[in-house]
Amino acid sequence: MTDSPSFLSIESVGFAYPGDCPSLDGVSLSLKRGAFHCLVGRSGCGKTTLLKLAAGLLRPGSGRVCIDGQPLTGPSRQAGFVFQTPSLLEWRTVLDNVLLPVSLHRRVTSRDRVRATDLLAGMGIEDHARRYPWQLSGGQQSRVALARALVTDPPALLLDEPFAALDAITREDLQNDLLRLTRTQGTTVLFVTHDIAEAVYLAGHVSVMENGRITHDLAIDLPGTQTDDKRYHPEFTATCSRIKAALARSDRVGSS
Repeated sequence: MTDSPSFLSIESVGFAYPGDCPSLDGVSLSLKRGAFHCLVGRSGCGKTTLLKLAAGLLRPGSGRVCIDGQPLTGPSRQAGFVFQTPSLLEWRTVLDNVLLPVSLHRRVTSRDRVRATDLLAGMGIEDHARRYPWQLSGGQQSRVALARALVTDPPALLLDEPFAALDAITREDLQNDLLRLTRTQGTTVLFVTHDIAEAVYLAGHVSVMENGRITHDLAIDLPGTQTDDKRYHPEFTATCSRIKAALARSDRVGSS
């Protein structure tokens, strides 16, 4: 992170679905440009709701969300979004799925096709560009979804447990792909996960959520940051334990 002003700013946000208790209660979060920030917490703590507010897919009942200093009033074209499942269009080829965000707003150009092909090549699946989603493995579909989110070079990327359903080896490969691509582009990332080890490996900061609030915020500063051997450093396990302890404290406070 740098000392530059916040790029993604969530300011005292509250939100409740109609007829339900508040999902978020006065949440504030600030990400500098190029930051990689993870949200962890148990199911139902408000992680996905907060992510949708950051994308402009939901509007806060109180507070506000700003990207690059501008309050969001609807879905932001400055943020790519990756859902829990790849959600690819089965009747479109891999290349056309990647180009979907472009085609929804304007005519696809040869430059767009080069960009999409480069993204697929960067993830090792350029040979599948003319295939259809049903011809791909789960990991390959997740790579297509990631390429689709990045094809317009959005300054922010929001991801909702995108690798949760994958096997461990594929998940680690995709984590490395994600780090490499977003660091190359200087993308600001907000990543939701329930996997503590994934959060520690990916993020520069991890926020713990419970009952619609952020209860802890931890800076991650490990030797070998963003390299394959990071997971095997003794401090990696110690940092995971710190976050697990923070989750346990949050549980005790929430149930008291």
